[in-house]
Amino acid sequence: MKHNLSALAAFALLAAASHAQTTKVEQNACPADAPFLSADAVKKAGVELPVFKRYCYTDKSGSYALLLSEKQDLPFTKETLSSAIQATLFKVGGDNALTRQWSIRDFAGKDDAGINFRSKLSEFADLDGDGLIDPILVYRFFAPSDKDNFDSDDFSGAIKIVTFHQGRKVVIHAITGGLDGDRSTRANADFFALPKPVREHLARKMAGMYKAGQFGFDNSDDFMPKKARAR
Repeated sequence: MKHNLSALAAFALLAAASHAQTTKVEQNACPADAPFLSADAVKKAGVELPVFKRYCYTDKSGSYALLLSEKQDLPFTKETLSSAIQATLFKVGGDNALTRQWSIRDFAGKDDAGINFRSKLSEFADLDGDGLIDPILVYRFFAPSDKDNFDSDDFSGAIKIVTFHQGRKVVIHAITGGLDGDRSTRANADFFALPKPVREHLARKMAGMYKAGQFGFDNSDDFMPKKARAR
């Protein structure tokens, strides 16, 4: 019971910090001693790749833990990339039991040097005032440079922004390049069903990343994505 009360108290503090505004990632870090995130608990919950980030938040629907995992199997001179990544959201019960809500997994393509999460660009916010947190995750695909290095220029490679809004998975996929014609930003159908404040927030996020030199998005249409092509 003592562990349960401690965990719930920690989540109560996180809820106050995360409600109705974007918070700094550090404020969403899970308590270091959270019993529901022990190595055994995470393994039993079915997380397959090594976990490197653990985020916690609370909204009107309950308390949650979001785990980011990377394979980290592609070493380069300046950084280790991954051939596979995974993000898994769990609802945390009063008994500290983890119930999987959703999971995403993605892979580096044959022409990529590797992939990784850009965790400093993660966000946890209620973007439309419905009382529910809309987690936003960003991960990047890097182009190869040579056998020991990859190209990290902001006009190289591709990036994905993923968010879940009321159970719908929204994916924005952007490809960049040195020429205007090389760059494109497209989103799945669920993006266009989002409330206007959420769509505008994501467009502002891309504009901010562009201005900060974090990725060279297509800057036409005020950074608003186009519809993904039918497969």
